[in-house]
Amino acid sequence: MERGELARKVFEAGVVGAGGAGFPTHVKLAAEGIDTYLINGAECEPLLTVDQHLMEAEAPRLVRAAASVAEALGATRAVFGLKKKYRRQIDALRAAGGEVAEVGNTYPAGDEVILLQEVLGRTVPEGGLPLLVGAVVNNPETLLNVAEALEGRPVTHTYVTLGGAVASRGVWRVPVGTDGAELLAAAGGVTEDDPAYIEGGPMTGKYRFDPHFPVTKATKGLLVVPRTSALVRYETLDVERMLNQARVACCQCVQCTLACSRNLVGYDLEPHRIMRLLAYGPMGLPEVAKQAFLCSECNLCSGLHACPMQLSPRRVNQVLKARMREAGIRPDFPRREIEPRREQPYRQVPSHRLVQRLGLERYEGPSPFRGDLRPSGDLTVLLKQHAGVPAVPCVAPGQVLEAGALLGSPPEGALGARVHAPLGGQVVRVTPEAVILRPAAAGQEG
Repeated sequence: MERGELARKVFEAGVVGAGGAGFPTHVKLAAEGIDTYLINGAECEPLLTVDQHLMEAEAPRLVRAAASVAEALGATRAVFGLKKKYRRQIDALRAAGGEVAEVGNTYPAGDEVILLQEVLGRTVPEGGLPLLVGAVVNNPETLLNVAEALEGRPVTHTYVTLGGAVASRGVWRVPVGTDGAELLAAAGGVTEDDPAYIEGGPMTGKYRFDPHFPVTKATKGLLVVPRTSALVRYETLDVERMLNQARVACCQCVQCTLACSRNLVGYDLEPHRIMRLLAYGPMGLPEVAKQAFLCSECNLCSGLHACPMQLSPRRVNQVLKARMREAGIRPDFPRREIEPRREQPYRQVPSHRLVQRLGLERYEGPSPFRGDLRPSGDLTVLLKQHAGVPAVPCVAPGQVLEAGALLGSPPEGALGARVHAPLGGQVVRVTPEAVILRPAAAGQEG
């Protein structure tokens, strides 16, 4: 298969990164000059286990798909990067003929910049992408969706870890657009009297007080935690109040910079200087503000780990990045030689210590695969589940669709991804944001 054909099939199937911002995968797979295809199986966010399940259960298929992708890219190597503690997954992938590189049990080992440095010894330029060092990076669920695309099947489901304060923790395969409350019901309900909900992982996920939200292609987890926990207080604090606190409470102790995972990689990112800039406003240096673009938002700098004043440089960086983008400022940085800092090996954050720090150790334990979830209500299939522009709907209310039917596609030439019907059923409503689909009764889908 040629690279162009691979990218076309992946685009037609609507494959995006299964986690994070959901970057359209066909764009990555159209890159030239690639010598290594890296599958990021580090899965370092506490309590998330989707990729671990897939790497063990689907090892032969993942290895075959990785080889096909590498061949189409012209790459000479396809390698899986895993934490060395994932012994069953490592053994399964190697038994299937896959190449595996083992990394430490630290957070955030799954940051692709860090993983590329650990596995290949290459550092992505500041503000750049892995393709600049000859690599394409996908996670195992994304790779599984690529395998499906090569067989002509679009993305209609996602795998979700249900964890924290639920009766039955585990991994479910879920139709995209399913309401979060249905996932909680499938897990036996919530066991916390005053819960909050995390879509994703506790360090980088989205915090909610209402479980009624639609699952997207990038939803990796739904975790339930006490609303009174420090996690929830830090991550749901009003942005303006958080900025005001940062202006008056930052003591310039530099603990955030000492903990910064991208600083340790060698990037010119010093969160304490960004916090100082916030206090001085217009007197600050614009090149310091642009450092925010280098932040991976791993959250180690915040009061969850480093900051003794319980501040969140990460959220400050999020605000700065948004404001700079609105002002048309781009993350361009001069190319320079980048070397990991000598102290990097000694400042790694062990995952077990982070779990204890977050107060999540009581939620650790087995997280088995529980099977397919069949929703009882309507599906809200968002037209923007990815980086870029929303898909433009191509269906109308009243239409009866088969599973996998196209619901929307991005405008010609725009960055975006296609969206498909997760199940067969009838279109109830179409808005610029979503297609509402009423699934057919069991056994009646097309």
